[in-house]
Amino acid sequence: MIAVGGAIGTGFSWAARFPWKLAGPGVILSYTAAAAIALALMWALGEMAIAHPVAGSFGVYAEVYVHPWAGFAMRYSYWLGQVIAIGSEMVAASIYCKHWFPQYPSWIWIAGFSAALVWVNASSVSNFGTFEYWFAMLKVVTIVIFLVLGAALLLGIGFPRIGATNYIAHGGFLPNGWAGVGLGVAMAVV
Repeated sequence: MIAVGGAIGTGFSWAARFPWKLAGPGVILSYTAAAAIALALMWALGEMAIAHPVAGSFGVYAEVYVHPWAGFAMRYSYWLGQVIAIGSEMVAASIYCKHWFPQYPSWIWIAGFSAALVWVNASSVSNFGTFEYWFAMLKVVTIVIFLVLGAALLLGIGFPRIGATNYIAHGGFLPNGWAGVGLGVAMAVV
C-alpha cells in the first residue's frame, strides 16, 4: 500500500492537468504508453533482481553492468528526483489548503506539512508504517471515488448524462495532434 501511495503522490490531480492540456482526450493514449514503459522497466528490474539479488537495486545494477560512474549517477539522480518530488508534494498540499483557507499564506502550509513529514519519518518505524498506510489508503479511496463518479457522469447515473461527447468536442480527440500525445507521455512518465 505504501508503494501505491508513493506512486500516486499528493500532486496527482494537480500535476495531471499538464498532460491533459497537451494531449486533450488523447491523454488516454499518453498514459497507456507511459504504463507500457513502466511495465517494461519493471520487467527488466525484476530480471536483474533475480540474476543479481543485492540491496541497492538500480544503482547497483548500473554500477555492475554499466560502469561505477553510472551507478553513482543513478543513485544521485534518484536522490534528486526524490527531493524534487517531496518539495512538489509540499507545494501541492499548500495549494489545496490555500484553496480551502485562503487567509493563510502558502509558506505556513509548506512549513507545517514539512514539519509533519519530518516528525513521521523521525518517529518509530511502526508509526511511519501506520501513517503511510492510511495516507496511501486515502489516496486510493479518493481515486476510486473519482472513477465511480466519472462513470456515473458518463452513464447518467444520478447526474445528467454526459456520455462521450467531450472526447470529440473542443478540438477533437487529438487537439494538438500526435505531438501533444508524445509530450503527454513525457509528462505522464514523470
